[in-house]
Order: sequence, then structure tokens, then C-alpha cells
Amino acid sequence: MNSPGRGRWTTAGVTAALVLSCPATMIAALWPNAWVFALTAAIGYAAEPPASRHVADLVERLSQVSAGITLRFAIREVALILLLIRLDQTGTASSVILVTGLLGLHVVRGIYSIPTLRVAKRRRLPLVTRGIDLSELAIPDAPHRFFTVHPTRTMLHLDVPVVAGTLVGLAAGTSWPGLAGLAIAYALGLAGVAHMARHALRNRHLGNDQRAFDVVNQRLAELEPEVALYFSGSRESAYQVNMWLSTLDDLDRRTLIILRERAIVPLLGPTRTPVVCVPKTLDIVRLDLSGLRFALYPANVGNNLHLLRVPGIRSAFINHGDSDKPASFNPFAKAYDEVWVAGPAGRERYLSMPTGVRDEDIVEVGRPQLTSIRVGAATPDPMFTVLYAPTWEGWSDDLLHSSVATMGPKIVRALLDHTPPVRLLYKPHPLTGTRDARATEAHHEIVAMIEQANAARVAGGTWTVAAERARERGRLEGLTRRLEAHAGDGAVGDEAQISRDTGRSALAGDGQEVEDAWHESYWQAVDWWRHRVITGPRPHVHDCFNRADLLITDISSVAGDFIVSGKPFAVTNVGGLGATEFRRLFPTAATAAYLITPDCAELPKILAEAAGPGPDVMAERRRELKNHLLGPDEPDSVTRFAAAVDALIARDPARAGEGRYVA
Repeated sequence: MNSPGRGRWTTAGVTAALVLSCPATMIAALWPNAWVFALTAAIGYAAEPPASRHVADLVERLSQVSAGITLRFAIREVALILLLIRLDQTGTASSVILVTGLLGLHVVRGIYSIPTLRVAKRRRLPLVTRGIDLSELAIPDAPHRFFTVHPTRTMLHLDVPVVAGTLVGLAAGTSWPGLAGLAIAYALGLAGVAHMARHALRNRHLGNDQRAFDVVNQRLAELEPEVALYFSGSRESAYQVNMWLSTLDDLDRRTLIILRERAIVPLLGPTRTPVVCVPKTLDIVRLDLSGLRFALYPANVGNNLHLLRVPGIRSAFINHGDSDKPASFNPFAKAYDEVWVAGPAGRERYLSMPTGVRDEDIVEVGRPQLTSIRVGAATPDPMFTVLYAPTWEGWSDDLLHSSVATMGPKIVRALLDHTPPVRLLYKPHPLTGTRDARATEAHHEIVAMIEQANAARVAGGTWTVAAERARERGRLEGLTRRLEAHAGDGAVGDEAQISRDTGRSALAGDGQEVEDAWHESYWQAVDWWRHRVITGPRPHVHDCFNRADLLITDISSVAGDFIVSGKPFAVTNVGGLGATEFRRLFPTAATAAYLITPDCAELPKILAEAAGPGPDVMAERRRELKNHLLGPDEPDSVTRFAAAVDALIARDPARAGEGRYVA
């Protein structure tokens, strides 16, 4: 990860190049000065590719005021013509050919867009799938990404050889380099047109949405799924569905995953369960779910209504965590047939608040996805390790749940400066900064502090930098590419091709083996004494639990999950409430936790108790709270979850024509 300081300089440089290069090129043409023109044009060309990554907002605003990429390229082309006029280079036949040919490139670009748009439209299937055989659709390989991702930008660069050749010709006193550049541009452009025309012919049989649904419905009829995991949400919320994949795979039932957003599909973790993504609301009615008995919902979103209204499919809200946040006692939960909670604490939340959820509709199933957390095991690294895993700002301004903006830098500074030294793992919530820019600023500050602390440890020479880590980092990069290919990130092929190629791999692939190897390599790729900034879906926070001796978190389900490990944890008291009042308001997170007030004065004592040889004064509280939060150890949560599925399906009456919308 680049440092925030370096990132700001990059952003500033790209912004300046994008905004100033065009007027500077025009000034150089009117001057006229061919060398300055060459320099400013080169800067403008170089700024375009990184602009979409570093200054996407600026690119969007420029497009909104009709100063998009097409205009920027046109300005450079007009400036080249003005340069020729100012240098008295337009009186020859070669210059007429050059200028006419330069303008004619726009015709080539327009022709190129016709097959390109046709291919894109044909290949955008109404569904995205994993683990479903689509061979009957005969989906061809996709064109290379070079031709289809940002096709406008790709074809606009046809003027580069013309501009470069013309400038070389001006320096050499001849027009031939410019004409050669023009010939190269037309050869490349027409080759691109021919290539995409061939793909348009190969894909002409696609584009029949009903045919795609017929094939998928036929596969669903063969699979006969009984239980579906239904999810809708943003890219940042993909973790909410991923946490349930292994649980769904382990069910002794025929299962299906139904998604609503295309962007979520490549973010799914390894699963043996077939996946179907139906983005359009009206297309849900075309999906044959007549054999589906039961749907699980990990999030409360409006799109849930599209399946909830299908007759005959029972529903259970399983949430994506159990905590004292309002999401764990939302009144919307009464829309489901049942609400599944981890243990007695979850039941009490719903019954103590005006949610409308009845006691008989609440089922305690434990947290089956916590089986990967090692209980009471010593961490594998020699240095005492603290995991700081704060939550995000939440949807309401009056709930001070996140510590990032107000306490984050203080907590991190105290940990980095602590004696004896500790290692810090910083894993912020993926939605951090979504609603509050102060959280984003604090996050960047924390990242910079960690990078500086690591640099100081290297410079100090106290710890050895292991040479074998470089080899492990190479292995990690290879495993990352394999995971991305397995998930279908678009690096090879488009959605249609990936849906085709993963028709069987989701059921019989090596995704889980690669995932396990990736996690092992991730921790081996960096020296054990280095602090880590951990973002993205991997490693999962549960994997971080197994590397931590102490957790510091906020009011969130992270505390409730960590309690399985039996290790100590601390919770931030962002509002500075009295300890008794804070524990009364947030019993799940705070009852068995050390509390950290806004000045962080308690942190040295907490570290001393957690890392010291003395008795674990909070151990008994954690054991009691664990039973209250997660229920009994026997039967285990996997068994209880499966039993809840069986029980709800058993409640299902005789079915006839169900699983489809009715008029």
C-alpha cells in the first residue's frame, strides 16, 4: 500500500497534468514551439491512464461539463493542426493528406464503436452465474480486455503515432514520418474494426434473454435447490454474504445463492454452492424457484422484498453479526417468518425493544461460522500482538460507535510507542469513511503512523529482515492471481465467459485449497515483528483473531465473535460514558471487556494485564458472556443451525405452483 503522502503527491501530479496539459499544448501551438508542444502533449497522453484510478471524481466532473476525454484528445489534434499552420507547413499535398487523415480517424473510431457496442450488448447476459452449466448457450470467448474495457480511450490513442510522426518530421524537415504515423494509425484502427466485427459475428446468437433464463431454469430444475441464501448490497458489504458461505456448503440440503448485484459476484469467496445473480427486479419473476422451500437473508435491504413476496418460500433473517447495534434489533425483522440469533442475548434484544418480533419466531442457532477461530491457543508469533478492528460510522450520527475518527490515532500511537514493544494489526471495517470524511482522514493518518513505525524498526536494526520473505511474497502474488481467476475478477474474460467457465469449477474447483494456502502465505510473507494494515476481504477478521493476543474494537459483532477465542479484549467508550452506564447500554460488547475512554489513559494498564504473568481478571466474565451470547457448546452451532433449517422446512405446508409470482 502506498503511503498517504505519496498518494497525495500522485493525485496532485495527475490532476495538474490532466487539467493543464491541454491549454499548455494549445499555447505551444500558437507560440509556436514544437519542442514545448511535444513535451506538453506527452504529459497529457501520460496523464490519461492513471486519471481514472487517482482522480476519478475529477474525470467525472470534467465529463459533466463537456470536457471529457474525447474533447481533450480533440484539442491536442486541433493544436497539432494549428502548430502546422503557425509553422507554415500546410501548403503541401502531404500536409493536406495529414490533416484530412487526422480528422478521418474520428470516422474510424465511430465505425469501431458499432461492433464493439453490439458485442457488449449481446454478451451482457441477464444473469451472472457460478457453478451452473451454461454450455447450451454456446458462449464464445470474450474479446481481449484491450478492445472492450474503455474502448473509447483505446481508439482515441490512434492519434499518437500521427502526432509523434509529425513532430519528428518537423524536427527533420520532412513530412514522411507524419504520413508513416498516419498509415500506422489507420492500419491499427481498421485492424481493430475487423477484429471486433469478427467477434460481433461470433456472438450474434446471444442476446436472447429468455433463452438464457430457459437454460438457467432447466439447470435449477435439475439441481432442485431447497434452501437459498439471498443477498443484495454494495461491494463493500460483500463480507456479509461471504461469512455464510461455508455454513451453507456444510448443510445437508441442496442449496443456492441468489445475488442481486453483478459487482458482488467476483467478490464471493470459494463455495461449492451454485450462484445465480439476477440484477433486474422484473427478472426475478422469470427465475423458476418452484422447488425452493426456504430463503436465508443476511442483510436487511429493500431488495429482499422481491423474494419475500414470492408465495410458499419461508424466510429467516440470519443477519451478518450479533451485536448491540440497531441492526441486531431492526423492526424490519418482523417481515420474516423467523429471526435467527446466536444466543439468549440476541433474543433479549428483540424482545426488549419495540420491534414487533414475537418470542416464538426467534430461534437461537449460535454462530456456525466461528469454527475457524482457535480457542485459547497461543498465537504463533513471538511478539505480543494487538488487533485493532474498529467498526464504521454507522447510519446514524448520534450513535458514537466508531472510534476511528476520534480515538483511532491515539490508540495506535499508544500501541506503537509502548514498551515493551508490541505488534499492531490494524483492520478497519470495509465501510470506514463511507459517511464521515473525518474517519477517512484518521484512517490515512493511522496508516502513515504504522508505515513510519515499521520504517523505524527496520532502521533501528533490532529485528532482522528475513530474505526468504521475498520468495514468500512472490508465492503470495501467485496465489492471489489464482484466487482472482477462480472468483472471476474479469482479468481473463468478461462476465459471460466467466459464467461459462465456472459452470463446474464452483462445484469441483480448488478454490478452498487455494484460499487456505493464501492465508498461510499472507502471514509468512512479512516479518513477524512488522505492524500490518489489513484491508480488503482477505485475510478475514476471524483469521486475524488467531494471530492476536488482545483485541481492541468498538460496539460491533467483532467483540461477540472474538469471545469464542477466550482471549481478552477491550472496547472503546467513544462517548466517555461512565463504566456502569456504558455496560448497561452495550452489554454484548462491554460486559466482559476492558473499557478505553477517549483519552486512552487505561491502555497501558490493559496491555500490562493482558500481556503480563498475572491472573486474567476478566476470564470468568468472558466465559459467562460467551454462553449468553452464543448459547451452549453442545450441541454445537453447526448442528443447531442445520436443525433450525430442518425445522422451518418441516413447517412448510403442501406446495402447489409455489416459488413463482402470482397475479
